[in-house]
Amino acid sequence: MGFSRPKKAIGLDIGTHSVKAVLMSRYGGRLRVEAANHIQLDRNMVNNDPVGAQALATREAVRTMPLGQSLVVAALAGQTVVVRYPRLTNTPKDQLENAVSREAAHNIPYDLNDVFLDWAVLEEARGEESRQLNQIKVLLVAAKHEVIDARMQVLDAAEVPCGVLSVDSLALSDAAEACDFLRVGETVALLNIGLTAACVHFVKDGASNFIREVNWGAREMIQAIAKDRRCTYEEAVRQLEEYQYIASPIPMAMGADEIPMAQEVSDSMELPVAAPAKPFGGASLLDPLDDEVFDIPGPSAGRRPAELGNAGGDPFAPAAAATAQLRALADVLAPSLTRMATEFRRSFDFYEHQLYEQPVTRIILTGGVATMGLVREALQYELGVDDIESARPDTSALLLGDDVAVRDLLEQPAQFMVAIGLAARGMADISG
Repeated sequence: MGFSRPKKAIGLDIGTHSVKAVLMSRYGGRLRVEAANHIQLDRNMVNNDPVGAQALATREAVRTMPLGQSLVVAALAGQTVVVRYPRLTNTPKDQLENAVSREAAHNIPYDLNDVFLDWAVLEEARGEESRQLNQIKVLLVAAKHEVIDARMQVLDAAEVPCGVLSVDSLALSDAAEACDFLRVGETVALLNIGLTAACVHFVKDGASNFIREVNWGAREMIQAIAKDRRCTYEEAVRQLEEYQYIASPIPMAMGADEIPMAQEVSDSMELPVAAPAKPFGGASLLDPLDDEVFDIPGPSAGRRPAELGNAGGDPFAPAAAATAQLRALADVLAPSLTRMATEFRRSFDFYEHQLYEQPVTRIILTGGVATMGLVREALQYELGVDDIESARPDTSALLLGDDVAVRDLLEQPAQFMVAIGLAARGMADISG
């Protein structure tokens, strides 16, 4: 049997709470997402057999995808790898590999025998002689062998042949490029907010420029709710999830002019107006991009936003109750959101003032709470950047397949950016 080169790529974002998979091809010279699946892990398996739970969800996520005809690209969590951007001066091309190895010995906090190293040239500044380079900026990535082995153990158990391993934080820039989010002459910050940690990836002139992990996660918001409301962790998760949808059904049920304070809710919260078809039973608002596990209640645990307030004859009671709950929860979340913004402020200050890079002009949010208006407002206030948006694939650059096949992506686009970036990386490898 002859070897057939794959024509499609599968981006596989594996977490301990859920797995996201994107099948990508090329159509008319453009990238096309043919299918996108989001599968939650079996809660009963997670504690006893986490590898088995991940493998089962991974197998289900790619069940309808043509593995034999596709290049599978998976990712390691950014918190488990080391990413550096060393600059090499006066290094001949034929000595570049040795120079990178020497630089790695100084930059990587592990014995080099214990890690897998990979690197790529980002920028070159040529000298007068053709063989001499005045300065080279290198992207250097190091992952310990046990971290790679742990990821491969899951893929092997799922019987999914992996062709490439990347890093989730790096996949964000690949996704931004595939979706045409990036412009020459500007610096964009890609903020990926997970459950227990977050990261910021600074992209300058369309190229990766600096990555930093941030010690804050959406779990702080959940804990704030649980403490204030004196409720369980699971109930706090439900309230935070429900918060996302409180404002949207109100203007849909009746005209905005007919609802007391409806405009006030919209202006202060800036919440999205389109509610997913399955807000609790499918993809969760808080599906983490890191390796944290928690139990999220099923559909029976929560009420739809329309059920809030008085169920009697007063048509304005749901609007008033929703408005009150939005304001109350905003006050509860304020301290944790302030800490979030402060943590990101430190990374921005380091990037702009200590690395002497140009200021960030635009921020793109990804992750479970990326669409929350309060998150955006806190960042705008602290960072002084007005142009902040939640990641959503640009269909002028990235084609989307049948609505049914990509339904999960349409419902939770910010959750799929890592998987999109991994698939785009795979398509670049196939084309190259």
